[in-house]
Amino acid sequence: MVYLDRFLLNSKDSPEKRNLKITAYLFISMVLLMLLIVMVIFLISVKGAEKTLVPDVQRKDIVSALIELQDKELFPKIQVRYSSDYEKGIVIEQKPVAGSAVKAGRRIDLVVSKGPIIDRVGNYIGRQLDELKIHLQTLFASYRTVLKIKEPVMYKFDSSAQGTILAQKPEAGTGISSVTELELVVSRGPRGEFIEVNDFVGRNFIEVISELSSMNIPFVFSIKKRAEGEEAGNVVSQSPDPGSELPYGSVLQLGMTRPERLPSDKIFGVFSYVLPDYPIMIDIRLESVLSDERIELFSMKHPGGPLSIPYVVNENSDLVLYIFDREEIRRQASRANSN
Repeated sequence: MVYLDRFLLNSKDSPEKRNLKITAYLFISMVLLMLLIVMVIFLISVKGAEKTLVPDVQRKDIVSALIELQDKELFPKIQVRYSSDYEKGIVIEQKPVAGSAVKAGRRIDLVVSKGPIIDRVGNYIGRQLDELKIHLQTLFASYRTVLKIKEPVMYKFDSSAQGTILAQKPEAGTGISSVTELELVVSRGPRGEFIEVNDFVGRNFIEVISELSSMNIPFVFSIKKRAEGEEAGNVVSQSPDPGSELPYGSVLQLGMTRPERLPSDKIFGVFSYVLPDYPIMIDIRLESVLSDERIELFSMKHPGGPLSIPYVVNENSDLVLYIFDREEIRRQASRANSN
């Protein structure tokens, strides 16, 4: 009791001592009150804001999405991305997903569509068809295609260089709202154009096929017995003769000898087929296919008619002829009949 009397107020205290104790009590009370306030603030901050459910704003326009998030006291963080599946300004993705319980004030990640990577048809007149094909393939490599070339392409004789785009439909500037096919009219080159025939006699047949394909000169091969002085696998005759003028689209006749000393897993044969006569030059391609291995034997623009293409491929390969990248016919490779 004597010990407590030293700190508590009692009737024995002098006025000076009483005032000192009262001052000490007030100071201690203020400190305790401050500690209490700090603790309350700390507990409130630890508890955090009230929980709220994230609304579903996907497939809604960005203005509507922002209003819904604002009503929930949530704040958006926006990214934009090209999309062929959503109109411009539509929310593509959100994170956290709809229905998630989060604290008010949380940031919600939104991905908003910028629309398709192109929204209008360009002006392609005067450009090369092959160049436009590469351009569109590159443009839509990572996005859904909204503009594609309609096949078959229409060709006509014209003074412009072969492959030049002469007309297009839809016209340049037409808006794109869904997948649009681009109809093209392409130059076939001047009417009555003639090509001077090179000398192919004495050259290997594979080399000759490569050159004729690059020049888009139709050809057919026939197999002949090798005479003295002739090399196996070489061209030994041609019609028209070297130096002649061949009308554009006409067929070059070539005779060749059978190649010899092939690897044990290779076979030599001739792929023969008759295409319809087309009013335009069409894209054709011949491939050999064995399991997952594909080898292009030749490709060119062709007016139609007979095909007779020699080949050396792996045994058991399939030979596949494509027209405009569409499979026309598939055959198993076989050895050419002996003469």
